[in-house]
Amino acid sequence: MKKLTDAQLLKADVRTLSGTDFERLMELYYIDQGYTVQRVGGSGDHEVDLILKGKEGYKIAVQCKRWKQDVGNDIVLRLKAGKQVHGCYDAWIVTTSNFTKAAKEAADKLNIKLINGLSLDERLKRWDRIAK
Repeated sequence: MKKLTDAQLLKADVRTLSGTDFERLMELYYIDQGYTVQRVGGSGDHEVDLILKGKEGYKIAVQCKRWKQDVGNDIVLRLKAGKQVHGCYDAWIVTTSNFTKAAKEAADKLNIKLINGLSLDERLKRWDRIAK
């Protein structure tokens, strides 16, 4: 599959992107939101695709899932470990789908922020991607 340019990525339907292109789109989104972004990804990433660093200086571990099925609590639990391995203060999971009940319960107890497909759609609508 051919890698999309940033311009193509910004205009694409998020649900048609490859997993890697979805991570790249989220990287562009968070950079535009004022974060410094480090891409991790790949084997040994401990479920961390992006590490965001805000103006306050603390780090956030982000897992990106461009999935059709709901994200389960196994991802939440692995991201908890990845957050610690990468020395992050916070952790978020961003998906194009939704989360299982068990994932929501685990995330609530572990203080991991879940961003589902509906919330993601709203954020992307508010983000003026095309003007970039």
